[in-house]
Amino acid sequence: MTRVQPTSLNLVDIWKTYPNGIEALRGVSLEVKPGEVFGLVGPNGAGKTTLLKVAGGLLFPETGNVTCAGVDITRRPKQAAKYIGLMPDPLGVYTDVSAREYLEFFARLQDIPFDQISGKIDHTVELLGLAPWLDDEVETLSAGWQRRLALGRVLLADTPVLLLDEPAAGLDVSARSELLAIVRRLAETGRTVAVSSHILPELQQLADRFAIINQGRWVNTASGQPFFTRAELERGFTMAEWCLRCSRPDNAVAVLARLGFNAKSAGNTLTFAAADDAAASGALKAVIADGVDVYEFYRRQVELTEMVLQILREDNQSSGAANNHGDRK
Repeated sequence: MTRVQPTSLNLVDIWKTYPNGIEALRGVSLEVKPGEVFGLVGPNGAGKTTLLKVAGGLLFPETGNVTCAGVDITRRPKQAAKYIGLMPDPLGVYTDVSAREYLEFFARLQDIPFDQISGKIDHTVELLGLAPWLDDEVETLSAGWQRRLALGRVLLADTPVLLLDEPAAGLDVSARSELLAIVRRLAETGRTVAVSSHILPELQQLADRFAIINQGRWVNTASGQPFFTRAELERGFTMAEWCLRCSRPDNAVAVLARLGFNAKSAGNTLTFAAADDAAASGALKAVIADGVDVYEFYRRQVELTEMVLQILREDNQSSGAANNHGDRK
């Protein structure tokens, strides 16, 4: 897999309103760095696709700008093709041609020199495992192979920035895993990758950093700001939650309460939050010293899906309350 010249993608204070009056983006800023996979999360209509299209030079924002390698993509959108590859959703693939013809068409469309087309296609085919299907018509390929083919047309240009809108939509578990592994390897070659996806368990394993967008703007998380890393998510931000399964949960709750922990019990399992591993370890020692038999003790894994649903619920409630207050004025 070829390496590329490292290039960051920068969006600064992007506002985009559609002719029907919908504010799709409201002051969105973002920097995605080389080698990073950035996970873009949000409900339908939140602004994810609009953000990717603005970043790729396909939509013009009212205010703000997009830069890549020092080039103002917003003012010079044709330059975007040199730096940015966008895999849209839906794919819009041509179905009445073979996979080989499909790639050749897009190679010519991207002005790849004729004497380089064969080599570019061979490299892309090897990377994506498309060789067995090159002579098959696109319409006969499964959804998974059509998505690989669509990614292939983007990779032909060998751009340092990749924007992928729902790349694994409609795929089975195996096909999703294989496609996302390819995306991970692309980032490891120095590419800058932004991925929009509703399939949050896979996105949690793929992306290095995340942000949640809702109603056209970033939503702050437990860290007090919109951007968070996979490591922050997995350790529960500032307060990790621990689970303890034991013989006498009521006694354990009482011990933890004396130490300042607010433990909640369900059957013989209780949960409590601790600032760090040392605090959790001290709590465990105190419970055992009180004569409680501990059967299991572990840090509770925070899932991206769970966190996103909670944050969106709180954000929508907050927005609803603000709107109701405004209506009463």
